[in-house]
Amino acid sequence: MERYSEVMGLPVICVDNGKKIGTVRDLVFYPKLKKVRAILLERTGCHISKKAILLDEVLSLGKDAVIVSDCSCAKKISEIEKNENMGKKGTLIGLRIYSKSGEDFGTVKDILFDFKTGTIEGLELSDCLVYDIIQGRNIIPLFGKVEFSEENILVDREAIDEMQNTGGGLIKKLLPNENNEKR
Repeated sequence: MERYSEVMGLPVICVDNGKKIGTVRDLVFYPKLKKVRAILLERTGCHISKKAILLDEVLSLGKDAVIVSDCSCAKKISEIEKNENMGKKGTLIGLRIYSKSGEDFGTVKDILFDFKTGTIEGLELSDCLVYDIIQGRNIIPLFGKVEFSEENILVDREAIDEMQNTGGGLIKKLLPNENNEKR
């Protein structure tokens, strides 16, 4: 599984000529599909049009670079949107997560996804800075019925029950043998 935050800024390199065609500026999410579909490029020079690479065109995504077969896979984002019929793209970072019973679980700070399928597997949540420092962040898996809007994400109770702590936080470092319960 890949993390959104770890992919940002990686160079994108073509296998056919070894050239860097840009860096990862952002990922293109389609929340209704629960998928990452493309990588938005930050390009150097005088390139005005926004370019993106479909995730299907990525050969490998490593910790240091994104590898694609050739430079022609970078297409105008408008061309990709027109041809792919994927619905409305959106953002997930910063959205609030609520259970369907109305409980607020925090804000999305990172996204975990499978780069081979593009499926969004989980969301890393933040309650607040103090809670993050003391307890660490939680990861909520995306399974069951999930509703996305432009402002919020609603999840089923089963996703809340499977929420996992990232293992961070001072409490884990200071009291490693204590049972630290899920929220």
